[in-house]
Amino acid sequence: MIASRRSVLTAGGILAATTIVALGMTTVAGGAPATATPAGGCTATVRVDSHWGSGASGGQIVTFTVANTASATASRWTVTWPLADGQRIVSSWNTSISATAGTATATNASYNGVLTPGASTTFGVQLAGPTTAPTPSCTNDAAPPTTASPPTGADVTVREADNQRTVTLFVGQTLGVTLAADYLPVTTTGSALTPVSTSGGYPTGQPLVATLRAVAPGTAELTTSTDHACRHTTPPCALPTVLWAVHVAVIELPPTDGGQTVVVSAPDNQRDLTLRVGDTLVVSLASNYLPPTLSPAGVVVAGEVTGGYPSGQPLVARYVATAPGRVDVSTITDNLCRHQPTPCPSPQVRWVVHVTVTN
Repeated sequence: MIASRRSVLTAGGILAATTIVALGMTTVAGGAPATATPAGGCTATVRVDSHWGSGASGGQIVTFTVANTASATASRWTVTWPLADGQRIVSSWNTSISATAGTATATNASYNGVLTPGASTTFGVQLAGPTTAPTPSCTNDAAPPTTASPPTGADVTVREADNQRTVTLFVGQTLGVTLAADYLPVTTTGSALTPVSTSGGYPTGQPLVATLRAVAPGTAELTTSTDHACRHTTPPCALPTVLWAVHVAVIELPPTDGGQTVVVSAPDNQRDLTLRVGDTLVVSLASNYLPPTLSPAGVVVAGEVTGGYPSGQPLVARYVATAPGRVDVSTITDNLCRHQPTPCPSPQVRWVVHVTVTN
C-alpha cells in the first residue's frame, strides 16, 4: 500500500490422537465431547501429535483447535491450562504464550483472533517434561465489552485484534490505541514514541483510549494487560490475565521528491507489487524474521536494514527501485531453539513479495 500521512500502515513417537475438550470452564476428557452450553463462548480441543521419553527427559507436540461457539463474532480468545510438575513450554506457533505459577496462557496471534460464529483456528505447542496432555479452558470476547471510537486524528489505530502486530510509522505520525475497559494503561519502551493523551482503562470502567506520537527513528513496544477487581479480593478469582503488545518501528519521513513509498508487512505475503524507478519499498516484519534477500540483485538496492532475528527488534528494511525488472524480496522466520544441540521442531514461516519495477 502507498504510505501517506493518514493511512493504516500494515504489515505467526506418534500417539493415537488424544482429544480433550474445554467448554468454557468445563473440561471433558476422552471420547465424544459432552453436550453443554459453553460459558466462555468457545471450545478448545487438544490433539497430541507426538511424544517421546518420560519424566524430565520427555516431551510432546500438541495442536490446539479453538472454535467460537457463540452467536456473535469474537475478536480475541484465551486458552489456559495447568502445567504438570516439571513440564515447561519449549516453543509455540500461531499464538502468543506465557507461563506463570504453573499455568500456561495462550492468546490469539494478530491474524487468528477474529472468529465468526462456528469458525475455528489452530495453534501448536512443544512441551518438555512429563507427557501429561493439557486440559484446557477457553474464553473469548464474543459478548463484546463496551468500546470507544478510535482517537480522533490518529494516523494509525491499533485494537485488541492487533496483539503482537508490528506497525511502521513515519516520524511525526500518531498512533492511537483503543482497548476494552479491563486493560491497564499502556506502557512504552524506548524513545521513538512519546505519549500525547490517555483516558479510561482499569479501574475506571471506561474504554482505554490513548494517543502516542512518533518523534524519532527507532523501535518501541507498547504493552498492557487486563485486570479485574475480583483478582484483588481474598481469595482472588481465577480470571486469567490477557497480555497485549504491539511492536512499533519508526522511520524518517521520505523526501517528497523521491517517488512513492510502499510499506509491506506480514499480510502482504505473496503479494505482487509494481514500483517505478525511484520509488521506495519498506519491509516491516516481526523480530523473528531474518533480513530479506533479493533475487535477482540489481533491480532494487538495499538501504538501511535494522532489527530482525536474532536482534529481538522488529525488522525494518528499506529498498530503492533503481532499474526496470522483476525481483523477489523474501525472508523466513527463525528461532533460537532451532540452533540447540537438539533442535526444536518449530516450523519456519516463509514470506515473499514479487516486485516489478518500471520506468
